[in-house]
Amino acid sequence: MNIPLLPILIALITTFVAISLLRPFAISIDLVDKPNSRKTHTGSVPLIGGIVMYIGIVVSVLTTSNDLNQLNYLLLSTLIIVIIGVLDDHRNISVSLRLLFQMLVALIIVTVGDTSIESFGKLFGSSEIILNKWTYFVSVMAIITGINALNMLDGIHGLAGGSSLITFLAILYLSIDSVSQETILIVFLFCSVLPVFLINNICLGIPKSKRIFMGDAGSMLIGLVIAWLLVNLSQGENRAFRPVTTLWLFAMPLIEMVATILRRLTSGRSPFKPDLFHSHHILIRLGIGEKSTLLILILFSLLMAVIGIIGELYGVDEWVMFVGFLLIFGIYIFSCRMILKNI
Repeated sequence: MNIPLLPILIALITTFVAISLLRPFAISIDLVDKPNSRKTHTGSVPLIGGIVMYIGIVVSVLTTSNDLNQLNYLLLSTLIIVIIGVLDDHRNISVSLRLLFQMLVALIIVTVGDTSIESFGKLFGSSEIILNKWTYFVSVMAIITGINALNMLDGIHGLAGGSSLITFLAILYLSIDSVSQETILIVFLFCSVLPVFLINNICLGIPKSKRIFMGDAGSMLIGLVIAWLLVNLSQGENRAFRPVTTLWLFAMPLIEMVATILRRLTSGRSPFKPDLFHSHHILIRLGIGEKSTLLILILFSLLMAVIGIIGELYGVDEWVMFVGFLLIFGIYIFSCRMILKNI
């Protein structure tokens, strides 16, 4: 295993420096998250997590990579999504405009980057599900789903970042010896900058007055890159893992997103209108503290990723892995509904 130590070091240092420089600037231009009926944090918190992680990764890539041609489309896509995220954090742009740019980014990934879902694998038995003419549509929708899934999960300190770190580490474990140097570099860099963000988000060893949030820029950036990796590494003859494994590696954001959309639609509300019925809200209402809630949900993410890794390594039938995932999702939905009826 060849660990890119220099790029990792550059990303770490750059991210730390960017946080120090951008925190006062964000406060001066009001790029902050303020407490309200849904947000109970103390004081105005700078929304710079996504920006500093992006800066750390891009500086590292530009200063150490010898071949940027394979990453140009990804750098362009992530730049667009970060800009839109920052605008949304600062000015609250409309959902339709946000979705429009998400679709643009997804089209760049699918067409220019030639990254698409051609097969769902053998989800229902021995026959492989080939998408054929549906490839582009399904791929674009999958990437948009990934972008928004993490955004919906971002509700308490450390949850979106911690869950994402587990996903990146799982991807790294399964693909380190089977993918291109450029692709694995991106995975390593996100595994490096996410802990830096988490230190400043959970406030490990630093005062709470120095806390930062990742904002929409951060959640959409990470969601985009994870979606790109999961699609890219689960397709083709030289894939790192099977398509069904992607569900387990990204389980917490996917389950939370689908459950949230179903709940809002069945209650006659817009799927994009925020509420206080996410899993972390439910656990906190049950009297479980925020730190314990974070630990429970992170352990759930870790458990799901471990199951996915074990299933991949031991070649468990894809239909078994798929049915198992649906079973857990069903238990999750049922449990949330029962709890909400009794609190």
